[in-house]
Amino acid sequence: MSREADLSCALTSGRYALIGAGQLGAMSLAMWPHDVPRPEFCLDSYKTGDLEGIVIEPLAGHVRRPGVTYLLSAFKMPAEEIRAIFARIGQPDVITVYDFFEQYTPALFSNGWRNLAPSAGEQERAAGLAACFADDLSREACAAACAWRFHRELVDGYPVGSEDSKYDLSLFGRGGCHYDLIYDGGAYDLGLLKYLTGAGVTWDRIVAFEPDPGSAAICLEQIPAWEAKGGAPVALDRRALSDHAGTGRFLANGLLSSRLIEDESIDLPDMVEVETVRLDEIGHGEAERVLLKLHIEGSELPALRGAEHLLRTRAVDVLVNLSHDQRSLLEIPGFLAGLDRHDLFLRSHALFGEGLTLFARYRG
Repeated sequence: MSREADLSCALTSGRYALIGAGQLGAMSLAMWPHDVPRPEFCLDSYKTGDLEGIVIEPLAGHVRRPGVTYLLSAFKMPAEEIRAIFARIGQPDVITVYDFFEQYTPALFSNGWRNLAPSAGEQERAAGLAACFADDLSREACAAACAWRFHRELVDGYPVGSEDSKYDLSLFGRGGCHYDLIYDGGAYDLGLLKYLTGAGVTWDRIVAFEPDPGSAAICLEQIPAWEAKGGAPVALDRRALSDHAGTGRFLANGLLSSRLIEDESIDLPDMVEVETVRLDEIGHGEAERVLLKLHIEGSELPALRGAEHLLRTRAVDVLVNLSHDQRSLLEIPGFLAGLDRHDLFLRSHALFGEGLTLFARYRG
């Protein structure tokens, strides 16, 4: 069988266990398909008790249970340690919870995308990505992500940085800078502002885009404190950023899978209709220095296309997540490099092509 067939066979075994009982494990159980048997147990090196009613057993000394597919739900360990865990358990392939969701619910949670038979065009695009980036660390992160996504090779020395540095603009020469306007696409809980404050960044105005009702409510709770702290207005916009103005179907579940859904056949209780908007149709006022952050679960490329005039006419720095689908990784660096106005940097904050954040620094 092909490697993809082997993976699909393991992923549809009907018996599962999680390796890692932390935040990712809890999120995985919250998103678990209702028609698929839940994991029989979790393995963890530190936690005991249970995770959402599923018993947590010690990872050390665990003996593999025949017929069970082990799914990794902890992405912060070194690659060498992860391979050693799976070798000790006796499962030949490292399989993650994102592979599981890609198998069962790819339209809802596409972070686990895998392509073990890339076309000639896809291979050419992947090979050309390195030329988009401005430093060796970016090229190493890109190569490591592509090795996993296209070949399922978990490389030694995978360059994983601290989660605390995800939006640290001081790493790219923007510490202490001032923006006239910040667009926070996928604001979630306004967590971006904590990173910016830590880097000494200041601003005149923020527009936070958050279509998910639960996350929007959290933003509304946080806004008064941020306005008092920063002395600048923070506006909440409930529209979804896209390449067209109109409406879209949005999965409003308050989780990391909260996103615009293009597949019309999907009908879920948490699906709502939201208004979509192009950034180019929004009045930017007199703002010249702009920061655009996009972490919108796979809609990053359409949102950038809907902001092309802004990107070509103002001094815009861009923070954008590339983890959610193949299109993001293969097309966004080239799109931004093609504007010929930015230097591009890529940082990885987790293994398996996850936590990929691109920073496009305006030249000027």
